[in-house]
Amino acid sequence: MRPRISGILLILLVVLMAFFTLIFYWIVFMFPKLQRTLLDYHMNSMMHQLDLAISLVNMHYSNYLQGLEDEWSAKQKAMRHLKSLFYGPEGKDYFFVLDFDGVLLAHPYRVDLEGQRGFDSSNEIFANAVRTIVEGAKKGQKFVEYDWYLYGKEKVEKKFSAIRVFEPWGWIIGTGLYSETLMEQSKKIAREFQSMTIVFMVMYSAIVAFLLALLNRQYRERERLLTLHLQEQERLKTILSSIPQPVAVLKDSQITFANQSFEQMFVREAESSPALKQKISQVVEETLNEVRKAKKSLVKSLEIALGQEKKWFDVHAVPLFSNEHIVETVLLFVETTRQVKLIDFWRFKAETDPLTGLTNRNALEELLKDPHVLGEKFCVIMLDVDGFKEINDSYGHSVGDEVLKEFARRLTKSARKDTILVRFGGDEMLVIVPNSDRETGLKIAQRLQEVLKKPLHLENLTLNLSASMGFAEFPTDGNDLRSLIDVADRRLYKAKSLGKGSLCVD
Repeated sequence: MRPRISGILLILLVVLMAFFTLIFYWIVFMFPKLQRTLLDYHMNSMMHQLDLAISLVNMHYSNYLQGLEDEWSAKQKAMRHLKSLFYGPEGKDYFFVLDFDGVLLAHPYRVDLEGQRGFDSSNEIFANAVRTIVEGAKKGQKFVEYDWYLYGKEKVEKKFSAIRVFEPWGWIIGTGLYSETLMEQSKKIAREFQSMTIVFMVMYSAIVAFLLALLNRQYRERERLLTLHLQEQERLKTILSSIPQPVAVLKDSQITFANQSFEQMFVREAESSPALKQKISQVVEETLNEVRKAKKSLVKSLEIALGQEKKWFDVHAVPLFSNEHIVETVLLFVETTRQVKLIDFWRFKAETDPLTGLTNRNALEELLKDPHVLGEKFCVIMLDVDGFKEINDSYGHSVGDEVLKEFARRLTKSARKDTILVRFGGDEMLVIVPNSDRETGLKIAQRLQEVLKKPLHLENLTLNLSASMGFAEFPTDGNDLRSLIDVADRRLYKAKSLGKGSLCVD
């Protein structure tokens, strides 16, 4: 009996040593990595939000460079847009703007401090925060930490902010999270981990005592422990399944775990959509290959159609290592559909003429960079409304606006579907006809003249309209789109000298 008991004690000692080694490994290695992963996630999220803010500011700066608005108006619109952008679980996280003189230019919660120079302020919280942010920006730091008011309240907390300098205007744009929010999440994970460690230690200690007292029941106890372990696994899976973002764990390209959000958003949809299934498999495989190659966390953008709706995600890939080898990869899908649509909305606003609905010269800049998309031959028609100044002088600008809108409607309705219509400026409109030779382009120009000269009836007013046109074709009249526009513009003025409704081709 004694050798049997000694053997069991040795086995129990080995088991206990292995268990405490595992606990030590988790405490020393894995838990700090888990904390770092959480911090990296928040840092990446803040940098992503900051990228969106910089894109919006750059869009207004582009409008200023194009002459669509003066610099003061562009800056004011940019700051209003930044102040209106909120994100985060409660939609309370925000953006702020400083300059290098320490002046607070925009802050959605502290409007009372806008326009004040923090360096000279008697408010120590304000002064210290501004000093920290400006010094960090001068040193090229991406993140700074300082004390600040909690969402505009009088309560002050530590804040961890991402900052970026928008060089053209000398702005320091920032956003961040309060440190207590980050610490509370880390503490919550630590408490859960500590509780789990204590539960396991108590459980294993009880098992040792029980086995020492009742050796004849060791097999039955082993079954009980196995059942408890399985129940604990199920509990952990339940916790992961409740996370709102889709999460999947992969090993050798095979999904070993997926939470409920991932199942509902991707797996179930993929069952009825082979294209979606192939897309998800492709994204997962490409992401895993990039992680294996880089051997570090990365973020990829994903555009995917789910049902009848198109959505965008940031896919955060976090590798888990063992002996410098990746054993598993955690994929976290963070939806960015709202931010992407917001950027597309403002880009559309920036490229569309608000009066006529035609594209403006911002969109034309993209074609000037790469005119080859228009084909080996294409035609350019520059036109304007005959007597437009007299219409404005006689009937007012509101009637003039109606004339421009009617011209735009007629052009849109009568032109080919692939025709590019641009409000070039004032009453001048540009018609670009891709993949067309001289004969085709002239037929289109003549047809548009017939359409545009029809009378316009406005309440008790009837206007006889017509348009003068200048025509140019590629490559006969020029080697690029800009040259053709200049040629068509010169011929337009020549056509106006020939009389209303004229078309000049040379």
